[in-house]
Amino acid sequence: MPTEPSGRAALLAEATRGGIVEGSIRGHLVVVDGGGRLLRWLGEPQTVTTLRSAAKPFQGASFVESGTAAALSLGPESIAIACSSHHGEPGHVEAARRILAAAGLDDGALGCGAHLPVDPRAAAELLRSGGSPTALHNNCSGKHAAMLATCVQRGWPTATYLESAHPLQTEIAARLARHARLDVEQLPRGTDGCGLPTFALSLWDFAAALARAASSDPAVRSCQAAMADHPWLVGGTTSFDTALLRAAGTTLTAKGGAAAVFGAAARDGSWALAIKLESGAAMGLPQIASLALQQLGYLPTPLPAGLAQLVNAPLTNWVGLPVGEIQPRFQL
Repeated sequence: MPTEPSGRAALLAEATRGGIVEGSIRGHLVVVDGGGRLLRWLGEPQTVTTLRSAAKPFQGASFVESGTAAALSLGPESIAIACSSHHGEPGHVEAARRILAAAGLDDGALGCGAHLPVDPRAAAELLRSGGSPTALHNNCSGKHAAMLATCVQRGWPTATYLESAHPLQTEIAARLARHARLDVEQLPRGTDGCGLPTFALSLWDFAAALARAASSDPAVRSCQAAMADHPWLVGGTTSFDTALLRAAGTTLTAKGGAAAVFGAAARDGSWALAIKLESGAAMGLPQIASLALQQLGYLPTPLPAGLAQLVNAPLTNWVGLPVGEIQPRFQL
């Protein structure tokens, strides 16, 4: 670990083919304690990034805190899918549909748009059956369904739930700003791929917010518990988030987001980790996050079998032959 931030991205991993380095994966990594004090870092801790889906436990918390989940008799499975970037497998689609139905809505209320399931087998089966993707297959449909149900429960408009000025979105922004200890009016924001507001923080502030929320926010803690109890709903069969939660969800919560951002925190809020890869591409993120958690003592060596199978999988060609690998190149 450097003694001073460099202001530059650090080399975190390399992609090799036949022993030849053909890609360098650079980025930034920070570790904080429960009070948000910087403990370790690589690259620049003040790097600002949009949080994308890594912020979903903050977004899902309103579904819990409002009493919506309880009022509609929706249990931990629904809370888990509310915090998910699911892969569009049939069980994911049904879990999101169940939330909408409980609120008296259907998928026409979803503003997230439609795309094929992320899971290749689910996508192939959908097309084979003559079906076409709906908004329920969108990897963010669980979050959107929970937001819509929350709006119905609170008497807030559903047609405008995507808008930054909507009361639900202002509540989510206030929660994130509170835990980051920032002025909500100064919180940068843009529009996520699913149409909802996405917020930007420095990696340091993001990690600090994760740690503080885990230790002090009952609604976020309920999201953590649901994600640990139902990891498959958080991602899917081939998801790194799912594999990591299966391996260590009783002690940590982790969530990745598009544009190669990743956050993890101890369930008790005693530490948190945030990572951003400079390219915005997720190649190498599972390997980097796993090694960081191992070096910090939060994952065992060797990795649990299910997680190791995903993290150690070689790069393959179109006929499935191994042709390369991703090798982390850092020491915390």
